[in-house]
Amino acid sequence: MIPFVRKTQQTVAPAEMREIYEKIKTPVKHGAVIKWDRFLTDSPSVFLYRGHFYMYFIAISKDTSVSGYETHLAKSDDLLHWEYVGPIFCRNNENRWDSKQCAAYAAFPEIRWGMPPELQPINGSYMVSYLAGNSDGYEPDPLSMGLAQTADPTDKNAFRRFPDPILSPADPDGRPFEERTLYKSYLFRDPLLSTGHPYVNCYNARSNQLTERIFLAVSDDGIHWERYGDRAVIDLISGHAGEIICGDPQIILMGDTYVMFFFRWREGGKAYNTFAASKNLADWTVWDGKPLVESEHEWENVHAHKSWFVRCGEKNYHFYCAVNSAQERFIALATN
Repeated sequence: MIPFVRKTQQTVAPAEMREIYEKIKTPVKHGAVIKWDRFLTDSPSVFLYRGHFYMYFIAISKDTSVSGYETHLAKSDDLLHWEYVGPIFCRNNENRWDSKQCAAYAAFPEIRWGMPPELQPINGSYMVSYLAGNSDGYEPDPLSMGLAQTADPTDKNAFRRFPDPILSPADPDGRPFEERTLYKSYLFRDPLLSTGHPYVNCYNARSNQLTERIFLAVSDDGIHWERYGDRAVIDLISGHAGEIICGDPQIILMGDTYVMFFFRWREGGKAYNTFAASKNLADWTVWDGKPLVESEHEWENVHAHKSWFVRCGEKNYHFYCAVNSAQERFIALATN
């Protein structure tokens, strides 16, 4: 575990938090953009490649007892209308640590505000990170974090998975509250080098108390990772009665301010997307105003959560997972 490096230690002022909210808000709901009848679709990650937009998303059969996460690809020219391309990662019978669960996310996207959301190759290869396990079911513990590389992030046959997890809940340097499962990972190159390392991994993890917090790891090569800091960087569980999950982070950079999209869920409530801001990646100020995305319509009356934000021109595109009481889970879109 690498200790936090603090070039600055400060909260983000309320005026700047309000300014950030005004820049990233997406009040216009467009409904479903990826929705399947027999499968739950979830966790979008969107990027630009060779002039087209692509989305990785995960799917699991509604009969989750005999299923597990797989990863799929869709394509768009306008970020509104999406065409299914095909599977990227599928379950298999090889009895590896990642055979039955393989939920992948685009790694190393451009994070600077206003820049095209292109993926940044590492030593000539594009990367995806993925949560994985070798048991059937809906998010069965334990799940670990894998990495795969490819020359073409849209070619399902070109990915090469690394043989072992890059992070696991069983690692000896694991911190309190990440001992059960590691969930979504968001890997990015940090142009400000705020941690002293060029690559940062932001992820949510599950504790033995079945709560989730957001942690960081760092790397000098984008492949080998060490945990960063001795605690979670987003912990709204400790000291907040009823809070259950802070999850699915995504970080963008506005000037010298990091903005993290994530979702919150408290017992008996509806999960919603919000954000936090930081000057150093260690200390975060959480927005306490109106959520960025929340349940507002019948078709999303259970949860509206799990962000992937894209800024294209002057337009904001906030992809998220909508869940309703008809047992539907699908990818929806909100814009400004």
